[in-house]
Amino acid sequence: MESCHPEEIIIIGAGVLGLSTALALLRRPKYATSTITLIDAAPELPNSSSASADTSRILRADYALKPYTRLVSQAQKLWKDVGDDGWGGQDRYHDASLVFTSQPGTQGHIDGYVEESLRNVKELTKSSEYGFSASQIRDLPNKEAIRRETKFPGVSGEFGYVNDNCGWVKADACVNFVYERIQQEGGKRTRIRPNSRVGRLLYDRDATRCCGVELFDGCQLSASLVILAAGAWTPSLVDLSGQAMATGQVLAYLPINEQEQRALKSSPIYFNVSRGMFMIPPHNRELKLGRHGFGYQNPTEVTFYAPDGKETRAMVSTPVTDMPIPGEAEAACREFLAELFPQWKNRKFSKTRLCWYCDTPSGDFLIDYHPHVKGLFLATGDSGHGFKVFPVIGDKIVDAIEGHLDTELKDLWRWKPHAHVPFDGTDDGTRGGRRGMMLEEEWKKEVSLDSRL
Repeated sequence: MESCHPEEIIIIGAGVLGLSTALALLRRPKYATSTITLIDAAPELPNSSSASADTSRILRADYALKPYTRLVSQAQKLWKDVGDDGWGGQDRYHDASLVFTSQPGTQGHIDGYVEESLRNVKELTKSSEYGFSASQIRDLPNKEAIRRETKFPGVSGEFGYVNDNCGWVKADACVNFVYERIQQEGGKRTRIRPNSRVGRLLYDRDATRCCGVELFDGCQLSASLVILAAGAWTPSLVDLSGQAMATGQVLAYLPINEQEQRALKSSPIYFNVSRGMFMIPPHNRELKLGRHGFGYQNPTEVTFYAPDGKETRAMVSTPVTDMPIPGEAEAACREFLAELFPQWKNRKFSKTRLCWYCDTPSGDFLIDYHPHVKGLFLATGDSGHGFKVFPVIGDKIVDAIEGHLDTELKDLWRWKPHAHVPFDGTDDGTRGGRRGMMLEEEWKKEVSLDSRL
C-alpha cells in the first residue's frame, strides 16, 4: 500500500476496469487535485475491439464463491436503476430469467459449480439487502424439467435451477454511458488519449518504481501511479507468468426476423456450465450464442523491459482481433444451436468473433500492487466476469489502491506468489471446450480440411 495521493495517475486501458476506475477516482474528494490520464491503443474510443465492445452481456449473481455472489448482487441494484441517468437507463438493462444447468461427467470439467451457486443465491434470499425472494429460485431436478422451463427441445443439461433475478445489458451502450460520464465529470483534470499504444513501462533511476510509460511513437508520459488495466493485453506489457493469460473466447450471432424475435421475447438466458455454452435472449433481430471456455492461446514473442533496463523475450498469448472463430468452435456453436432451435440448425451465422479474456488460473481478478515495483497497480484478470460488476468494481479497485479493500476480496484478488507456470486454463467450474488449444493450430486444421474438399 502507498499512502500518499498521487498527483499524476495514468490508467492504461479504456475497457471496463479502466473506465470504472477512472470514474471512481473522479468521484472521490481525495483525488480532487490529481490529474488522470486514460490511454488506450484504439484509434477511437470507446475501443471497438475490446472485450467490452459487444451487443450484450449477462448479469447473474450465480457464483460458487459467496464474495462474487454478493458483489454482483450489489452491482445489480445499480443496473436496475433504469432512470435516464441510471446504469440501466435508456434501454440499457433488461430483466431475464437465468436457467443454469450442469451436465456431470463432461470431459475436462470440474463438477459442483451449479450446486454451490444454488446454495449461495438461496442464502441471499434470506436477507432483504439484496432485493429478491426465495420464490424467484426454482429447482430443475432433471432434463425434462429444464425442457419444460425453457421450451428448448434438445437441451443437454441434466439438472439445474432457475433464477428470475437476473438480466442482460446492452454492452456497447453501457460502455458509452460510462465514457460520457468520465468526459462530463473529468473536466480539465482528465485527459483521454486514444491511439496511444504503450511500448514499455518507465522506471526511476533506482529501478524500484514505475514512473510512467513510453508510447510506441516515443512519447513519454510521467506519473506517480500507473494503473495497468489493459485487459487481455496486460500480460504482454508486464510479466504475469502464472498469474494471468490472454485467451480467445467464442461468440456467434444468428440473424432472425421480427416475428421470430417476438416469439422468443420471454426466453431465458440459458447457460450449461459443464460445456460453457450459453445463449442470451435476442434483440435487434439477432440471437447470440457463445462458449465460456478454456479458450484459445495465441503465443507471440514479446519483449519485457525490467526496471534495471534489461530486456527479456518471452512467449506470451496475445489477442488477435477482427478474426472469425475456428472451425471446431463454429461446430460447437452449431451443435448448441441445434439443441435449442433445431429449425435453425442450418441457418448461417451473420458473424463470429473471438472475445479476449484476461484469464487467471482460479478465475479470480488480479487487483493488487505489483509485488516488485512501486507505483504500479494491476487491475486485470477479470476472467470474463468484469462487466457484471461494472457499476461497483471501480470503487473496489480504488479501495485496493488505498489499502482499504475488505479482507475477503483482498485475499482473492492478490498477486499469487506461488503461481504455477504455465497454466492451461481457468479452473473456476464454468469452462467448456478443450484445454490448451492454440489458435494458429486450430486455424491450420481448418485450412487443411478445406484443401481436401
